[in-house]
Amino acid sequence: MERNRGDGALRVAIVDNDVCALDMMALLIGRLDPSITVPWKATRAQDALEHCLFDDQAPDVVVLDLALCGISGVDVCREIRVRNATTGIIGVSAYPLAPYRSAMIEAGTQALFDKRRIGTPLFRDALRCAGRGLPAPECDGFDTAQAAHERLRDGDGRHARLSPRELDVLRLYSQGLATDEVCTRLGISANTALSHVNHAAHKLGVRRRTDAIRACRDLHLLD
Repeated sequence: MERNRGDGALRVAIVDNDVCALDMMALLIGRLDPSITVPWKATRAQDALEHCLFDDQAPDVVVLDLALCGISGVDVCREIRVRNATTGIIGVSAYPLAPYRSAMIEAGTQALFDKRRIGTPLFRDALRCAGRGLPAPECDGFDTAQAAHERLRDGDGRHARLSPRELDVLRLYSQGLATDEVCTRLGISANTALSHVNHAAHKLGVRRRTDAIRACRDLHLLD
């Protein structure tokens, strides 16, 4: 079901771990239309998730860079969409978009744009569409926010969720336990513990155990 805000005010939040890029995007978006406001900006995925999912600051649209520290922007988009059926999501990147396109469609976003197009009328129109939960006209194959939410919620998407045992291992490591303590608690070998960590890190798009733990915390998976 699409949202119907017409040509009224549109609240657009921006997420980018580069502060300079964040400020520039806010400036360009603010100039597109006087009815478009930027209620908040975030450099951390955790802050964006908290605003979109757990408090009253959910915007009409989130513009989110795909290269965030410690966690894939694609995973952040997916985590928002699986719990939120109304906020539009537009992914942006300074890198070639083709490698991201299918992943962003699967993650439930409404558009994918090169950052160089943020100040253009096409991007303004994409914001308006996303604010109604609709894909941008030039973004073929992207779902509405509602349809993507239902697909991910029902488990039809390729949501790279961690297994219960992978979460158990990372949760114990996050508590400061050494590998031998983790293995004793769970009754597994060191090789098995390492395998669980490696699989979890791969799913989260990171390389190190500490980054995997940070990413899980950002996604509230260790609560």
